Amino acid sequence: MIDRRPIQKQHERANVSSFVNWFNREYHTGFKIDSEPNPPDAVIRSSSGSTSWVEVSSAFLNGDYAKDLYSFATPGEAHKPYCNRPLQEPDNNCARRFVCVVKKKLEKPSYIPCKKMYGHGYLIVHIMNPLFNEQTIHAMKAAWIASASTVKDLGCFSSVYIVFGSNDPIEFPVS
Repeated sequence: MIDRRPIQKQHERANVSSFVNWFNREYHTGFKIDSEPNPPDAVIRSSSGSTSWVEVSSAFLNGDYAKDLYSFATPGEAHKPYCNRPLQEPDNNCARRFVCVVKKKLEKPSYIPCKKMYGHGYLIVHIMNPLFNEQTIHAMKAAWIASASTVKDLGCFSSVYIVFGSNDPIEFPVS
């Protein structure tokens, strides 16, 4: 089996770096990446010495699309192109996958030491969906509201942000 970890690490670094740059511009802070202990994907420290942490995840259009992107990006792995068969309810499918990703992260006990050590973290969810648009966001919000009562949030994250392409992060309401 081909090791995808180097590609995943590059993806995480790029997302953390973009997020920190945006966060610094948006909130006039001076955060820099301090370390990458895994977990979390990155510990960030400001020039004033305050710390926080960032965790990155991805929500794909579907499993086949994920295989296409990962196989294309991973050296030595045969590309498994996504077949363009008809999609039923792509917004709702993406929304369900997004909810699963966020729920899993909010309930993950391995982030409790991160919170104790660095305070609340930021969860960045990269949306990997070529059909992503405003309707997808509405579907994601509806799916989140429908499932929120089943989430056992451990309180490790202060905010959840969604990122699509090179656009600025959008804070996603989870509470």
